[in-house]
Amino acid sequence: MNKLQLKYNALHILYWMATCAIYGYVAVFLQYKGMTNTEIGFVTGGGCVCTIFLSPYISSLVSKVKSLSINKIMYILFSILSILFLVISIFDLPNIVIMGAYVLLLSLIVSTVPFLSMIAMNYIKTGEQLNFGLSRGLGSVSYAVSAVLLGQFIEFFNPTVLSYIFVISAVLLLLLLRTFPKVESNLDIKEGSSSVVTIVKKYKVFFFILIGFGCMFAASTAISTYLINIVKNLNGSTSTYGIAIFFMAASEMPVMALTPRLMKKYDSMTLIKVAAVFYIIRNFTICLAFNLPILFGGMMMQSMSYGLLTAVITYYVNSHLEEQDQMMGQTMIAIMTSGIGSMIGNVLGGVLQDTFGINAMFVFVCSVTVIGVAVIFFTSIYAKKRATELEVEIAK
Repeated sequence: MNKLQLKYNALHILYWMATCAIYGYVAVFLQYKGMTNTEIGFVTGGGCVCTIFLSPYISSLVSKVKSLSINKIMYILFSILSILFLVISIFDLPNIVIMGAYVLLLSLIVSTVPFLSMIAMNYIKTGEQLNFGLSRGLGSVSYAVSAVLLGQFIEFFNPTVLSYIFVISAVLLLLLLRTFPKVESNLDIKEGSSSVVTIVKKYKVFFFILIGFGCMFAASTAISTYLINIVKNLNGSTSTYGIAIFFMAASEMPVMALTPRLMKKYDSMTLIKVAAVFYIIRNFTICLAFNLPILFGGMMMQSMSYGLLTAVITYYVNSHLEEQDQMMGQTMIAIMTSGIGSMIGNVLGGVLQDTFGINAMFVFVCSVTVIGVAVIFFTSIYAKKRATELEVEIAK
């Protein structure tokens, strides 16, 4: 394994450790601060709405501002995140202030995801041997291990320990980022950058894949955000919750690492459809689970659902979108999933639980999953039809 691969692996390990501190225990942290499920839903949903606007804006800065690069933007964002998380953890602030600050935390951390993907894609374009799927899979393992350890830390101390873990991870990440070799990339070209509208108009198949992915992501977000409630409903504890997250995240590693090989044997659309089918199996198993072992089994289906789809669609952008559109393409993935999808899942998940109970949330999860899968399969039919029409036109 080359030196660059090792560094990129470590980057994902630190990044997803930091992300787990913000995202993995959002409900636990906010409940500790005295908030209801509905309030938590509005915080997480608000973070998603912010992401829809903030993520493309931040991504566009790299192409618009000559002095900015991926590294510099990462330094700025992680510094802001560290200060903000420490402030709301240490000081006794009004709920409305904590809610606003956490909305910003969630949107900023999601806005950094496209940069992590583009770091790999830019090196790959220069001929470097870099396996994005392997590194992303190791990031999932890191998230899983962090979830278990953080669960123990929270029980021993309290949820404010999350902010200290985040700061340590962020500092190490930024120090590591400084050691990466410079690379000339499309992000250094300060002209011809695209927008969200450009992506939607030019790449209709890609956009509809993202709509389907967004629906399935909304369902899985409702599960993951309120997983602590699902676990407790099955007589589990905070430690059990950490174990559940471990099963979910750790399972992603093997499939993500194998994605480059799978894409040599099967086309992207086939793999996306396989992932969609496994989303149904995963979400229905979790919603219908009547004990913790079945719940853990459902969580492990994360590998062939989210794990496979995330890796495939990242490579899809690099191979199907024009170079000047790839940064915004990666950003669109975040917008449609962590933005719109998460917003729907977080808000409706919280409101449905507080109004009608946890079973109402399960009905929502199963319904929106089926809708997402249907969109993916109809998009596949459309893509195949378009490909056939293009072949006929070329033949003429």
